[in-house]
Amino acid sequence: MNMAQFLCANPLVCVFDDLFDEATASALIEAGREGQSRAAVMTAFGRTEHKNRTNTQSIIDQWSHQEARALCERIADVVRLPPEHCEPAKVLRYEGDQKFDLHPDAYDNIMPGSIEALQAGGQRLFTTLCYLNEPDGGGETVFPKLRISVRPRLGRVLLFSNTIPGTNTPHPHSLHAGTSVTGGVKWVMSLWWRERLYHVPRDYPEESGEMRHV
Repeated sequence: MNMAQFLCANPLVCVFDDLFDEATASALIEAGREGQSRAAVMTAFGRTEHKNRTNTQSIIDQWSHQEARALCERIADVVRLPPEHCEPAKVLRYEGDQKFDLHPDAYDNIMPGSIEALQAGGQRLFTTLCYLNEPDGGGETVFPKLRISVRPRLGRVLLFSNTIPGTNTPHPHSLHAGTSVTGGVKWVMSLWWRERLYHVPRDYPEESGEMRHV
């Protein structure tokens, strides 16, 4: 695993560079091109399109996509959670003035949609943003309260915690935004890590064969 660049301890914010190669990024972009649609946000009335978020996205089932699964399993070693705690991967696309204004990734315990989401795997403890390319300009992920701005770069993974340490309470300083792109297109794969299993484990031991000694 590549060395991390730690930017903040509480909430945890760190960056891993060159965690995956261009071939992996290209495969994920190609998989993510299909099914792109306007991204939604969580509101008191459920998930809906909103002026605060104008990028598009598609969903990849990492369990059926070789490169997505391999990257998810590698990041699982960093967050110290089983891969099954990860939500389905989302491939996000930003072009021109498309952006995602300041927002939390953690769910509150107030809005009906958030309460329902918490019942499926619990809180989003960590977010990992896997940058699949480097646009000609813009597209930074910014944390205004922490005075941190992360530039998209192919192979870079941004990891940050969404909750106050030792709790599942949203951390007020983990608010972040995806800025608009001033040149080219930005592709990023987002993985959210829950406190409990989000998927039923897909792999089971062979029913026969030699004993595995560890």
